[in-house]
Amino acid sequence: MDGAVLRVAAGLVLGVAGSQALADFTGPGDYGWSRGDANSTYFEWDYFSSSSGGNVPDVGQFPDPLPEGWTAPDVVETTGNGFVTGSGNIYSPFGPTSFDITVPNYNLGSGSTTVLLQIRTQGTELDYPMVNLGGDAPVDTVELYREDLGDFGFLVDTLFVFEVSGNASEYLITAPSVESSMSLDKIAVDTFVDTACAADFNGDGSVDTRDVISYLNAWSIKDGSADTNGDGVVDTRDFIAYLNLWTTGC
Repeated sequence: MDGAVLRVAAGLVLGVAGSQALADFTGPGDYGWSRGDANSTYFEWDYFSSSSGGNVPDVGQFPDPLPEGWTAPDVVETTGNGFVTGSGNIYSPFGPTSFDITVPNYNLGSGSTTVLLQIRTQGTELDYPMVNLGGDAPVDTVELYREDLGDFGFLVDTLFVFEVSGNASEYLITAPSVESSMSLDKIAVDTFVDTACAADFNGDGSVDTRDVISYLNAWSIKDGSADTNGDGVVDTRDFIAYLNLWTTGC
């Protein structure tokens, strides 16, 4: 059996080694919110069906269902080197891999957004300094767990924390491996929008009738930015919630 075949066999084994005994990823509680809170999102994958995309979060997501017009969350291996193992990991013995992780969001514009990315890999590790969100480096990187797999490298859980100004309709995270033979096992992404002043809907620094008009324009077309209560649906409850915020002001 040649070296390449051995590496493939190792990758197939790594797809299941030890992971069943591991605890779940951490929740966002240490960062000030819980999954399901208003202005939060959550997407988690433990099984990948394709290296080229179309991977629906199989562990859980919020909002569920996605609001109309939102981009579908996805994980894509972009080098073409990766393939899906029998255990649902994405692996390559042929060269480095790189993953684009797309997560939709509320497109609120103002405020700030915290993004928590958690990744479990086996074998070769991530190229940690190159993990980025839209070109921005994380503000913190935390190793949550490490297990020695002997000749096959390490099983590692890593948390990356990103802080982004404003709030967009989607975020693209890139996570490359340092070399070949990394097995991508699991991914979770949590986000939270801290609206510095939710009543200032148009983000011009003041709360006035122009904010109500801007909100009504978004609400009338059921834009995700009008989902004030964060339940994944734009309806009269959001309109009432926004009017309460507007009346209170900043």
